[in-house]
Amino acid sequence: MLKTLAKIVLAAAATMAAPQMASADIIEFDVSSYNQGSSCAHGLYVGSIRNNCQRRFDLQDGSLFAIDTAQQTATFTGSAINSKGTVANIDLNFTDFLETTAGSGLAFKNGSGVGYNPATDTPDIDFFSGGFGTIDIGGTVFTLNQADPFRGNTLFQFGTGANDKTLDFGGSAWINLLDPYGRSLGYVDINFNLARRPGTPVPAPAGLGLMALGLAALGFGLRRRKQASIG
Repeated sequence: MLKTLAKIVLAAAATMAAPQMASADIIEFDVSSYNQGSSCAHGLYVGSIRNNCQRRFDLQDGSLFAIDTAQQTATFTGSAINSKGTVANIDLNFTDFLETTAGSGLAFKNGSGVGYNPATDTPDIDFFSGGFGTIDIGGTVFTLNQADPFRGNTLFQFGTGANDKTLDFGGSAWINLLDPYGRSLGYVDINFNLARRPGTPVPAPAGLGLMALGLAALGFGLRRRKQASIG
């Protein structure tokens, strides 16, 4: 079921004169660190894998979040660099789309205390409950734990307010990784902002990611920033 505001956004987007690509299945967004330009800027926090400020990796230009509205999946690919010049290469895939957590027994990620009750609220946020892929940190490949991809009963979330550090239009997740020997590590934290790539088409109504697409395309960008806790 389409969200109410998504219908409004799509109606407005339909009036845009931007050229459209042949296929509207893939919606692409540029990814940036949630605290871009600040000291120790980062969108990837690797916890026990590195120490001190070296835990914080700043997402680089060219990083991409793409939604496939036909397959109801998403990908997050790109690179990030910490203060010591260590590169993290990100190649993650998200599956099992959910439009809400209500009734699922799963939880919204609110590490900075975002007030959200899925039973009563209708925020412009969508979710993925499954995933697979890798994060290569300085040449060591860590694998997303497919059996338990996200910390606790949380999900990967995207949309307006889904960046739980700032409530901006973006995404976030607590990700469970396995080391090269298959041993479970402490989770890593991703928090990032999203901006629709120029030329990305508006898809036919399908429910998936429509709110995220519309708000990015029309530049709504609700910038209700607040002080973010680290990690």
